[in-house]
Formats: sequence, structure tokens, C-alpha cells
Amino acid sequence: MSHDGHDRADGSAPADDAGLPLLRALHDALLARMGPQGWWPADGRFEMMLGAVLVQHTRWENAAISIGRLREAGLLDPAALATAEPQELVPLLRRSGFMLAKARALVALAAWTVEHGGEHGALEHLDDAALRASLLAVRGVGPETADVIALYAFDRAAFIPDAYAWRLLMGLGHDVPRPYERLRRHLAPHVRAAGLSAHEQQELHALVDEFGRLAARDPALLAALAADLASAADDRQVDRAGRATQDHSGPTGLEHPA
Repeated sequence: MSHDGHDRADGSAPADDAGLPLLRALHDALLARMGPQGWWPADGRFEMMLGAVLVQHTRWENAAISIGRLREAGLLDPAALATAEPQELVPLLRRSGFMLAKARALVALAAWTVEHGGEHGALEHLDDAALRASLLAVRGVGPETADVIALYAFDRAAFIPDAYAWRLLMGLGHDVPRPYERLRRHLAPHVRAAGLSAHEQQELHALVDEFGRLAARDPALLAALAADLASAADDRQVDRAGRATQDHSGPTGLEHPA
């Protein structure tokens, strides 16, 4: 995914003009522009997982209202929610939309959690691929929701190639594919090259989505971000050139003092 819109022939991940991996450069530029976002708002792992389902196809404010109603009903406990009837949850989830489908997904997610020994049970010891596969087997949990849960609930350093990420990368001149799983595979070398920690990936996902919402109302923000990325790359080139000058050993036959 080089700046000319094509992958590199050698399969390596592209970098900006100063050699910084693309997703690292994007993380740094968005963080400098917008500051930390503080995602994911939840009191504990299980609540976060429920929020990841409830926020599908709606705004977070609506998901938060549904979580509050589940709390009032005493259903933020995995064991209690796992035995609930989905139809009984529908009135509690009305603000989130797709109430029955989400109710079934919440009950299934609760049962999955109980089956694996609770939110801090055996799930913590699964590797990234096994955790993702296990989540994808839960009714109502698709690829994006599984990756969001892995990222925020289990601190796995996954990049979330959602619609906001796709639009942002396309807007910055990168010809990237859809749908979600194809884009995820396409970006795998970029994720490895960036070397972002789980915390940094959490921040990057929040920044990308928040930027996407702002840019939808003010398209000029995309050009401003592109300028930020170019300016940061120029600064790194200057800094790297300066370090190279400082490290030079001087005229032939001379060494730096011990």
C-alpha cells in the first residue's frame, strides 16, 4: 500500500518519506492533532464486551443507555445474563436498535464467558488466533466485533480495519480493498511493521473513528491531516540528517575522544 496506491513488489510494508511505518505515522499524527480519546468506556471486561455488541449500527450514547438499563436489571453479571430470555431483554435494549438480534448475541456472549470460567478465566490464556476464532463462534459476534473485543477487553494489539479506517486510508491516497476481512489481511504487514502496543492500537482505533466522524462534517480536515503527515515526515528527515552529521567520525584517521 505505497503512496502510488499499490503494494510494494517485495511485499514489505510501506513507510512515509522518513521511513516511519504507515500506521505508526498515522497514530502519531492523529494523536498530536486530537489528543488521547480514552476509549473504551466500561466498568470491567464483560461490560466492555456487551458494549461492543450494543454499539453495532448505532451511536455510543444509545449503547450506553442500554448498558445502564441492563445494570439496573442486575444483568451485567455473566451468569445472570446467560440464563436470561432474549425476549425479556428487548425493552432494555430499545435505544440500541436491532433489539432481539442484539439480545440473543448478549446472551450468547454471556454463556461463552461463563463456559470459559468467567471474564478472567481461561480466555486470558488463549493466543490471539484462538481467542479470535472462539469469539467468532459466538452468535452475533462478527469479525469487527471480535477484533474490538480482543483489543479492548483482552489487550490484544489488533488494528481495526473498519469503515472509518478504509475511508481514511483511501482519502490519504492508498488504494485499499474491502470488505473487512480482505482489508484486515491486506493490512497485516503494515500492522506488524508499525509495532504498536495494545494501548497504542486502542488509541489509534479511537482516533481513526473520531476523526472520521469529524471529517464527515468538515472534509477539509483530511487535507489538514495529510499536511500533518507530510510535515512530520519532513521533520524526521531533518532530525535523521542531523544525527547522521553528529555521528560522523570526522576526517580520515581521526576518532572521537574516548
